[in-house]
Amino acid sequence: MFGIGRRFQVVTVRGIPLYVGTSWIVIAGLYLYSEYVHLAQVTDSSEAITLAVLSFVLFFGGVLLHEISHAVVARAFDVPVSGITMVFWGGATEARANAKGPLAEFLISAAGPGSTLALAGLFHVIAGQMEFGLARAVMRDLAWLNLVFAIFNALPGFPLDGGRMVLAATWGLSRRRRLALQVAGWSGVLVGGAIIVFAITRITDGGSPILGIWLAFIGFTLFATGRQMPRRIALRDQLEGATVADAMRPPPEEVPATSSLTEALDRVLRENPGRAFPVTDAGRVIGTVSMDSARRVGARDPLRPVRDATRPLAQSAVLSSDEALDEALEWLGGRDGLVMQGGVLVGALGPADVEAWHGRRHEPTVAVPRRPDL
Repeated sequence: MFGIGRRFQVVTVRGIPLYVGTSWIVIAGLYLYSEYVHLAQVTDSSEAITLAVLSFVLFFGGVLLHEISHAVVARAFDVPVSGITMVFWGGATEARANAKGPLAEFLISAAGPGSTLALAGLFHVIAGQMEFGLARAVMRDLAWLNLVFAIFNALPGFPLDGGRMVLAATWGLSRRRRLALQVAGWSGVLVGGAIIVFAITRITDGGSPILGIWLAFIGFTLFATGRQMPRRIALRDQLEGATVADAMRPPPEEVPATSSLTEALDRVLRENPGRAFPVTDAGRVIGTVSMDSARRVGARDPLRPVRDATRPLAQSAVLSSDEALDEALEWLGGRDGLVMQGGVLVGALGPADVEAWHGRRHEPTVAVPRRPDL
């Protein structure tokens, strides 16, 4: 995931793992500190800490609600959600939104800004019912922040929610996803460039340097993603007509669910710390295990069975062998995925496999671009 750094799973909500990235930890700490410094100028330290923590919990709780809204609508369309990651610009919900067509992709994308806008209205109403004081001021600030956050996410620049809405709307109206990707790329360049100009203006006019840097980074991400879109579309054109079965590699070694984590470490994980391996139970694949998931459980008891450290299939990238290679690559976003057919593991696919397949058929070989949000 672009700009996330390392991430750590903190909890699972209705089968969906919630991660926090190191970048989120930094921005969360800065938010809490800046709120405390601001409040400490007008009240005593104890009240400043209390209100700063309240603001922190309500604001980032709202960001989490934003991502959960994406997940709820995705599940309503029977789209699996493999995880939610809190990052410095907000969050990222891993769901294959385009799998159910343009309407589903539009509504899944719109759910986030919609929930944040509703939350802004709720905070505004609550503030209106409170007596004058710092707590009321904090609530009004939260209403304003959520309003700004909702508007910002609705901007038509991919990969913001607004950019995804533009992509889905164009796809639905034209029935041409290639054109939709082109439009999303153009809008990303325009919106990203405008944000960069605004950020530079804010910094040079004496505005908050932290806000200016944050805006500049977001603008650069949108601009760079938009500029990358023609290369992504060209690769998509060259993959058209191919299926996952054409490029997949043989299935990775399976790890029995009943074996111990120590055995799994010695057998496959220690030599492949960045890869996930399928876990089988009675010949059926039930999920995957990686060095990270094994370490979380095995740190307490390395003799526990692999089953206890298994990530369910619903939380993993799973493909079918007969699906279009270009669509599969768009979903993988730089990760490796398992290829299943009729419930049976038949292979694996990652960017390196697509690059190798492309190199055998086209010159020159291309590097598969990563999605900035996965």
